[in-house]
Amino acid sequence: MAKRKEQHTGMHPTLEQPRYFPDLHASLSVYTRDWLAPRLPERYTISVERGLSMTDESGAAKQYRPDASIDRAESPEAPYTDAIVVQPPSFSVEVLGQPQRYVAIRDKDESLVTTIEILSPANKTGDGYEDFRRKQEQLAGKCIHLVEIDLLKQGKRRWRDERVDKSDYVMTVQRAGNSIANVWATALGETLPAIPIPLLAPDADVPLPLEYILQEYLKKSGLGGRLG
Repeated sequence: MAKRKEQHTGMHPTLEQPRYFPDLHASLSVYTRDWLAPRLPERYTISVERGLSMTDESGAAKQYRPDASIDRAESPEAPYTDAIVVQPPSFSVEVLGQPQRYVAIRDKDESLVTTIEILSPANKTGDGYEDFRRKQEQLAGKCIHLVEIDLLKQGKRRWRDERVDKSDYVMTVQRAGNSIANVWATALGETLPAIPIPLLAPDADVPLPLEYILQEYLKKSGLGGRLG
């Protein structure tokens, strides 16, 4: 009797290669939006955007339009009935600076509430790293919740903490007005955690099950069965 191949969990080195990561990055942003949209209170909208505002050489702000947006969505047909338990963070780090396809959650008046960044190589190297860091500092200064999902082992991280440096992958949640970021750290091949997506008080956090979203990508892309 043939052995059944076990489902791979967590990130895989193959997915970090330039051949695969751009599709993974774009897809996870969309899957994250689609997961969260039907679970947000009515007052919010959610969209996948290329950039909020960046400055040109003169310091003038440039605005970018969303790639895709959605007001409300029906619950997905694919079953996911298990209760989602948000794991406690692995540890916390001090935010030394105050805080690009990413997910934006906005209030009914179009005020930005939360950004969810799935980091790309451009966010972690050279001038791109500095641009990303400056943007995060600007957003944090405006009391916006910042969620960062770093599924790349290579490149710089803006958290100056040796525990971050020793982690293969890190997910951070910095709540508006807070100088501390909660960190979820995983190693290569470990199951990705469910993390909280903060909203405006008194609305409760919405759990984001990263492992489920990654597995949906692997299944729909056809890569799941090819990762050894």
